[in-house]
Amino acid sequence: MGENIEVQTNISFMDAAKGVQKDIVITPLVQCKTCTGNGMKKGTTKSKCASCEGTGTRVHFMQGGFQMASTCNTCSGTGTTVPRGGECGTCRGNGAVRERKTVTVDIPGGVEDGMRLRVMGEGDHPPTGQATNPNAKTEQGDLYVFIRVAPDAKFSRSGSDVLYTASVPLTTAILGGEIKIPTLDGDVKVKVATGTGTGDKVTLPGMGMKKLQARRAGSNGDLRVEFKVAMPKYLSVNQRTIIEMLADEMGDATAKRVMNLGKYKEEDAAASKTGSAGSAAGKEGHEGEGWLKNAWHNITGQHDHPEQSGQGKSEEKDEEPKKASGSGSG
Repeated sequence: MGENIEVQTNISFMDAAKGVQKDIVITPLVQCKTCTGNGMKKGTTKSKCASCEGTGTRVHFMQGGFQMASTCNTCSGTGTTVPRGGECGTCRGNGAVRERKTVTVDIPGGVEDGMRLRVMGEGDHPPTGQATNPNAKTEQGDLYVFIRVAPDAKFSRSGSDVLYTASVPLTTAILGGEIKIPTLDGDVKVKVATGTGTGDKVTLPGMGMKKLQARRAGSNGDLRVEFKVAMPKYLSVNQRTIIEMLADEMGDATAKRVMNLGKYKEEDAAASKTGSAGSAAGKEGHEGEGWLKNAWHNITGQHDHPEQSGQGKSEEKDEEPKKASGSGSG
C-alpha cells in the first residue's frame, strides 16, 4: 500500500459557490519503468538472506532462557537480498521513482474553507523493490486536497447561506424605495420599506450557496440582506435647513438647531398681522404658503427679487420726448 499525499489549493469565494476545476501539480512515487518495480537490473535475481536464512527476523537469546525476535538488519525483514551491484540504476532498488504530474480535481460548489477532498489512487506507488514479493498485488495511496477559500469583499457566509450588508441612503430609508444589490448570479432589485432602519433584514430564498450532499438537485441556501442606513457626516446649508424643518414638523425638541428658523416663523406671523401694502407688494404670490415654505423662500432668496413690471411702466411715462425750445420762426 502506497502512502497518501496531502496538498493545499486556494480558490475564490465565487469558485466555492459555483464549483471549479483545479489543476494540482504533484510529484508522487510511480512504478519504475526501467525495472518494472522489482528494483533490480535485468537478469539479476534476489537470493535468500544469509543472516536470517530467509525468515526476515533474527532471534536473540537472553539470560534466563528468554528469546527476543527482531527484524533482520541485513534484508530489512524481506528475507531476500540483492547481489552487490544488482540494484536498478534508475530507482536504486526501490522499485519506484518520483515523477511530476498534473491532476485535475473537480471542486464542487458549496465547499467551505478547511474542507478536504479525497482523490482515490493518486497517491504514492508502494516501494515494491523492497517487498518480499515484488509481484504481489499493490495499491496506490490517495490524494487529499486541502481547500482554502479566500474571503470576499462583498459577501460572507453562514453554512449554505450568503450574507450581504446593503447601504441604503437616508432619504430612501425614510421614504422607501428600491435599491440594487449584488448576488452570486448578478444584480437584482430589492424593495426598501418605508422607515427602514439599520439592522433590518430581508431574505432572498434559494440565492445562497449550493448545499453539499443535498437530497435534491438545485438545493441552495438563502441570501440574507442586512440594511445599513448611510448617515451623512456633513450637510450643506440647504440640507441642514430641510432637516431642521423636518425636525420642527415632527415635533423633535432634542435635535440641534443652527439655522435659526424661529425668526422666519416670527417674521411670517408679524407680516400676516400688519397686512401692510408694502409687505403685500414685496411678497406678492406667496400669501398663504405657510411659514415653513415661506422660510425656505426667504433663505434661498426667492423673496428678494419681486417683479418690477409696474415700476418699469412709470419710468416709461416719465421719459416722454420734450419739445424744442427754439423760436419756431422760419
